[in-house]
Amino acid sequence: MAKTLQKNILKAYFLVTYLIVLYLVSDAVSFSSIYEQGWLPFSFLVIAFLLYGLYYLLPALVITTLTCAISQRLNPNSTRPAYIAAVLTGGITTLLMYANAKIFSLYGMFFNGFILNLLITPGGIESLGGSSASDVGFALIALGFLSVQALVLWLVHRIYSKHNAPNLSFRLLPRSAIALTLLVHLGFALDRYSTEQLHVVAESIPFYQTVSAKGFFKALGFKPQRDTKLKIKGKLNYPLQPLNVEKPAKPLNIIWLTSESWRADTLNEHIMPNSWQFAKSAANFTRNYSTGNGTRMGVFGMFMGIPGNYWFPFLESRRGAAIIDVLQQQQYQMSLYTSAKFTYPEFDKTIFAHVPSEMLHDDNKAATGWENDRNNVDRMLSFIDQRDPSKPFFTFMFFESPHARYYFPPESVIAEPYRDDINYATIDKKTFREDIKPIKNRYINSVHHLDMQFGRIFDYLKTHQLLDNTIVIMIGDHGEEFMEHGFWGHNSTFVDEQVLTPLVIYAPGMQPLVSNDMTSHMDVIPTIMPLLGVTNPASDYTTGYNLLKGEKRDYTYISDWDKVAYVDDEVKIIQPVNSNGFMTVKASRANDAPLADHEQKSILQNKQTAMLQLVKDLSKFFKKKQTTSSQ
Repeated sequence: MAKTLQKNILKAYFLVTYLIVLYLVSDAVSFSSIYEQGWLPFSFLVIAFLLYGLYYLLPALVITTLTCAISQRLNPNSTRPAYIAAVLTGGITTLLMYANAKIFSLYGMFFNGFILNLLITPGGIESLGGSSASDVGFALIALGFLSVQALVLWLVHRIYSKHNAPNLSFRLLPRSAIALTLLVHLGFALDRYSTEQLHVVAESIPFYQTVSAKGFFKALGFKPQRDTKLKIKGKLNYPLQPLNVEKPAKPLNIIWLTSESWRADTLNEHIMPNSWQFAKSAANFTRNYSTGNGTRMGVFGMFMGIPGNYWFPFLESRRGAAIIDVLQQQQYQMSLYTSAKFTYPEFDKTIFAHVPSEMLHDDNKAATGWENDRNNVDRMLSFIDQRDPSKPFFTFMFFESPHARYYFPPESVIAEPYRDDINYATIDKKTFREDIKPIKNRYINSVHHLDMQFGRIFDYLKTHQLLDNTIVIMIGDHGEEFMEHGFWGHNSTFVDEQVLTPLVIYAPGMQPLVSNDMTSHMDVIPTIMPLLGVTNPASDYTTGYNLLKGEKRDYTYISDWDKVAYVDDEVKIIQPVNSNGFMTVKASRANDAPLADHEQKSILQNKQTAMLQLVKDLSKFFKKKQTTSSQ
């Protein structure tokens, strides 16, 4: 009798937990818009939504069932271990689904490889810039989910113990779930060979798993409408030819200043007066596209001069930047600083893989990014002071001031009102919509503080007469969106606000210029390398252009973890790369305005030549090119 009672209690408990999971997931599903697409997409959505709610609970069900079986074998009257397992696993499941829904609402993506990398890589969590208030909030939320599950179990136990509650039977559930699973996934696979109505629907189901059934449908005579996944693999071959370097008679120093989340429209005389004034004596490129919508691909592209999708083979090969090889060959004194970590993203294993660890300084002591920026500028200027003047130097600084949560000292306030803090644990999309102006004002104040640090460097260079023999590069890793297109921050889409950054290059003796032409992070290296004595054609080591020679580009590429965006003056085309999911090619206008379905099809047809060039550029630095498409 006790055993039957426990089973009924656990069945009822997991039924309630299942409904909670569905409620949490529903926030990411646009039922109304998909309903308007017709009965087929909507039916597919409802069935998949109900099925996947069960899949999310499977680990909790399995763990609780095993715990129950083991505890009853040891003590037939023991119920506590199974109940504890049910509360813990149910609480963890609902908490994860809540976190996943929050990530989706803010950033438009579910938990994926990028987020997993952020969690497990040293320095990843620190890069989020969370506050103590956020930490407390997260702890309280986790405790809340566990408390809710404990309350559910207590209520169910009370009902079944004191009332004649009905016995619950799910005898047909396994067979029904298996049948519906086959129906949904084979239906999705068939749709890939026919109407292609279900891909967008499946994207709204967290962790939807695709089934292609290629052999089965091929045997039936089906052919896919079009190939959408680009698979590019091979052995890295970078640069294509050994670099020939003719050491300049007077080697130039290099100061490379990169800032987190520095969007293009903040480089103006109000927010950044010091940088604005300095840019007047340099080359200021006002329409510069990052090579990524996140730090990893953005910084990689500016130092490598190639698309950000090459990050993965470079990381696997532990291959550093060619410009570092050139600098070391010429015995440059080096000292590199970041207010984040060189381990996240893994720049110590890619760009700076060949730089001795004692030259990589990320031992930040302060609590906030702006304080670390200020301290690291002190250290960088001290390094320049103490250098050997008979040898050239290279120094790099990565600034964190404009990183969310956008911290700054009181003297940097130029935009009011601003939010006191951003608590990641409690903030949501609705809050951002209603409170975006004071949040953006925080960002503006933090960028103004960035400018104050830049100003210290400019003053030092002028005071010590270093501008006659020093290259200065000012650039952002990527931009930052403030709900202009429905999201906050970066890493989510390829809209201009997330990918346009300032680019200012100063070189001794150059004529100042302001260019409104399209440029890219990929253009920095081919612009700088000839100044260091590299005589190879730029095509040996880059897909970029020499901006100081007047070379111009008609298109560029922007990457994230598993996609690349082709951008020209007309369109942005987003292409999945080496993806195991089911993402499809998407297109918008260059200004991010949406396109109707028929317009997308027409553009994709007209841009076939551009897509072929994309394949060539993404496979250019592999010894063995292997480009295939799947699904």
